[in-house]
Amino acid sequence: MLGFYRTYTTPFKEEIPALVEDFFLRVPFFKRFLRFFGRYLYTEISLRKSKKLEKITAQHKRILWIQWVDSYLGDSLMDLSSRILLQDKEIDLLTKENVANIYQNDTIFKHIFTNPEQCNSNQYDLLIIDSYRHRSLKVLSKDLLQLPHITLYGYYNVNDFNRLYFSFFRINQLLPTKYSENNIYKIAKPLLPITQQDEAIVSSFNLPNNFITIVIGAANIERNFNQWDAVIDKIFTQHIANNIVLVGAKNAIIEAEKIQSNYPNKIINMVDRISFNQTAQIIKKSRLLICADGGLLHAANAVQTPVIALFYYIEPMVRLIKINPSYSLLDKNDINNISVINIIEKIKKLENKTR
Repeated sequence: MLGFYRTYTTPFKEEIPALVEDFFLRVPFFKRFLRFFGRYLYTEISLRKSKKLEKITAQHKRILWIQWVDSYLGDSLMDLSSRILLQDKEIDLLTKENVANIYQNDTIFKHIFTNPEQCNSNQYDLLIIDSYRHRSLKVLSKDLLQLPHITLYGYYNVNDFNRLYFSFFRINQLLPTKYSENNIYKIAKPLLPITQQDEAIVSSFNLPNNFITIVIGAANIERNFNQWDAVIDKIFTQHIANNIVLVGAKNAIIEAEKIQSNYPNKIINMVDRISFNQTAQIIKKSRLLICADGGLLHAANAVQTPVIALFYYIEPMVRLIKINPSYSLLDKNDINNISVINIIEKIKKLENKTR
């Protein structure tokens, strides 16, 4: 009814990692349908004057991409990286302020807006709307809502799926000339601008050679691994690396200082001292990154630094990508059930694999 299947079926023929059956088990049918029906009615009303298109053509020279709902750094990187397929267009971005900074000086996004009132509908031929959600549409002016549009996710509403591959296959589907499935898998990775200024700042730190980077802290407690000190002890006692750089956000400052005090000559503490993009440059210079699921995992994929990633609940296949060497460890009950010994074993396997 009304295309309810679109909430759990991708619009393209290629298959991506997606835990659809798990989603069905967790969310009852009637709840999923009521959510869809509410969005359907709101979308039909809000976009009644907007023509939904099935192709992005040569006549669409100026595009406004709206990514308003899913504004965590990792989600944003996965959703927006397929812009590389549209590099012949002039594209502006409307997004939340907390992620806008990572796209400054981007080679594809010309202007970054954090206020919908800054966007002039007369400047655009097409909107790319992230999804048919009330929160995405309600921020747009009446003039913007009358422009032709395509949508990235539409009504798709499965919680756990590989957003990066979805975005690439969806934009590829909308182009008049398509890449093959194999070619998409070869080019699909997060796209994160790192400027020459970022590179110069990181270079000024005079970091040692052959170091490992570890991300400590987490955005939420479920992803906060609290045994990094034990992991670091093993790395040094087993002579896996001579130096480690710690990175992370403000909530990890105390933990970082405590860890560094144990090895003051071997650990470089960069927690909360540099930007996200500069952190990505540090990761790029690393032998490998060790982290829990989070935004910097996607930064590592962007710069193609091998990754050891720890997961709570979420299946690794919806985060990792084929072109970047990686190993994952998962515990569905508690991320801290992942053993230090298993982490060390994965580090050694990854080092052998990439050597």
